[in-house]
Parts: sequence; C-alpha cells; structure tokens
Amino acid sequence: MIQLVCWLLAIVGCALLGPQYLTSVAWAGVLVIAAQAFWIWRSLGRFGDPHSHRYLAGTLAGIIGKWAIILIGLVLLWSRLPDVSVAATVITVFALNTLAALAAPISISHPRSRVDNG
Repeated sequence: MIQLVCWLLAIVGCALLGPQYLTSVAWAGVLVIAAQAFWIWRSLGRFGDPHSHRYLAGTLAGIIGKWAIILIGLVLLWSRLPDVSVAATVITVFALNTLAALAAPISISHPRSRVDNG
C-alpha cells in the first residue's frame, strides 16, 4: 500500500513538474507493484504453516519471481517504448523497492502494549 501511494504521488509530481517522465514512472511503478504483489503472494501464501522450509521455499520463489518480473518487464518496456526513460524507470524501481524494504518492518511489527501499574 505504501508503494502504491508513493507511486501515485510520483505520478502526480511528474504530471505537474516533469511530464516527459510521466510514462516512464507510470510503467516502472506498474512493474514494481506487480512484482511486489507476486512476492507477497508467494511468500505469505502458506502463512501460519508450521513447516518453516515451506515458508522459505515460497519466499525464495517469490523473490526470484519478483525480480524476474521487474527485469523482463524493464527490458520489454525499454525495447517496445523508445520514449521511456531508462534513468527514470531505474530510479522509480529503486525508490519503490527501497521504500518497501524500509517500511516492511514498521508495517508488520505489533505495537508494544504498555502495562499500567496504576
């Protein structure tokens, strides 16, 4: 969700300040969000399974699939749409993935409850 919101903000920013990069940022965001959704689906598909090896196998398959989607998608994007900026798409992919890595621990942690001694 955080990636989606930031991607939409980036699209609005590009539309206002750098319309020449709008297509690049839009397509890069589609690739990153689709790849992230695949990774989440694969890694958390068996959430709660008592066998950790299944979780690790799902996570590994998910991360490989995620980066395959991004890399193949970028190559196809750059080869099919010559007006798409390589720099803008790479920056978008890097920024959205870094944001997800930074936000994940915060978004999945449980707030510590304070015990009232009074």
